[in-house]
Amino acid sequence: ARPPPSSYRLDHNTKNTMNRLIAALALGSAAAFAPAARAPASVVVFGGAGKYEGQIFGFPEKKDLWENWDPNSPRSETNFNPFERNADGNACDCSGYFPGEGKYSDPARPDVDFAAMMAEKTAMAEIEANPKAGDVPGAPGRLN
Repeated sequence: ARPPPSSYRLDHNTKNTMNRLIAALALGSAAAFAPAARAPASVVVFGGAGKYEGQIFGFPEKKDLWENWDPNSPRSETNFNPFERNADGNACDCSGYFPGEGKYSDPARPDVDFAAMMAEKTAMAEIEANPKAGDVPGAPGRLN
């Protein structure tokens, strides 16, 4: 068999160039199957102006907020029930925002041992047994 004419032969540099071109085309087409980049979200401001913003937010701080909470005044970053839960069962942060809301920031929580948890459970039972005057569904200071 005769070898092909020299005009049909590819030199070493041409082979490397062709291999690179094929690899680039293969990788470029793979990008078509990659998930599309998300559109940028609207600007979100994190952190509210709660009394304990940027501080440890444990049971004593929640109890202080609850004692100063007025269910008959509009709900705000300084007037909310810190023991209230949203429809998903989530607790609010130290400014009254819930996960998924724009200004929510995960509060710093203290280390708590079992004895402290039992004391908090007893205190919570007392709070739940004695609701504040005006703490009814639909009150301005309540979430719902």
